[in-house]
Amino acid sequence: MSPRPSFDPGFSTEALTELYSPESVVAAFLRFEETLALALADAGIAPQGEADAVAAACRSGVADPEAVLASTWDEGTPVIALRESVTSGLAEGSARWFHFGATTQDTIDTAQMIQARAALAMLEDQLVVIARRLRELTVEYRDQPQMGRTFLQDARPTTFGFRTATWLNAVVTHIGDVRRVGDDLLFQLGGPVGTLSLYGDAAADVLAAMGERLGLAPPDISWHTDRSRVMELAQTVQRIAATMAKVGSDVALLASSAIAEIRVRSGGSSSMPEKRNPLDSLRAVAASRACAGAVGMLAIGSGHELDRGTGGWHIEWLALPLVFQTAGAAAEAISACLDSLDVDRSAMSAHTGPDGPDENPIHIDRVLAACDRILA
Repeated sequence: MSPRPSFDPGFSTEALTELYSPESVVAAFLRFEETLALALADAGIAPQGEADAVAAACRSGVADPEAVLASTWDEGTPVIALRESVTSGLAEGSARWFHFGATTQDTIDTAQMIQARAALAMLEDQLVVIARRLRELTVEYRDQPQMGRTFLQDARPTTFGFRTATWLNAVVTHIGDVRRVGDDLLFQLGGPVGTLSLYGDAAADVLAAMGERLGLAPPDISWHTDRSRVMELAQTVQRIAATMAKVGSDVALLASSAIAEIRVRSGGSSSMPEKRNPLDSLRAVAASRACAGAVGMLAIGSGHELDRGTGGWHIEWLALPLVFQTAGAAAEAISACLDSLDVDRSAMSAHTGPDGPDENPIHIDRVLAACDRILA
């Protein structure tokens, strides 16, 4: 596994760092190239034996993935070095089917979607764990009075279970969104200007075979310069990070010295050992803001010119992995935070005064039912 940077206060998770390591990135490139060769045989364009030889060479991997990626800024594409590495041991007849009819953007866009599918699955697993924990808290504390606070001022009493139910409702929504976006992921295949010209009348067959083998939907037309789906994907993930920051901020406030209604595991202070700094909240908020910045990079890079963009697409190579890594880090932090959460019932009750909670239990029941449906 590639090590994390020497100074990284938690802007990724171990699993997502591995997913976006040079080894995994190049493996996703090779998955596209392997699948393309076999799809060409499925469509009757390439001889089966020669396509199988290319696929086997792709499955064998490359000796130095980092060198393949490092070649990009000398060549403008990692596929030249990738081709040299993969085809060096192939006969000429087989080698010609490597990357046949495709362009670099087909390889990288499809690889990004292969990795996005895996990253979405990781995020969904994290969200399911968080949802189950929030459901437990909501049931346990649905009748626990707590002062509601608006604009950071005391307002009307509610319950802590109602508060956790609002967090849970957002998480349940995100789980549904992750599943929907994951089902809508497309692979990319267009060739030099998006027309699939080298495949002739067999183009539809190649697309169908690619989709079947990759488990990704085929595009109706090349999306080389239509990045709306990439933005939708990134924004869906960023909303998860934003919810994690919301939970983290709420927890930090409720655990603050002035309110002190909950306790969570704490980080240290270099100057005041007695302090209980809400470590996981801090990490969630920082990672969420980094995620929003990564989405901003994608937005700045939108508006690709003519048939291939001049730099806007390249920003995605950096930004899209960061979107997933930072959102995953925020979710990981909140999961740890909620696991350590300890409620001080007496402190909560003392702050509410004589008035009863100002909420309707129908809201909590609906959220719990929605949670049960999506986790079933």
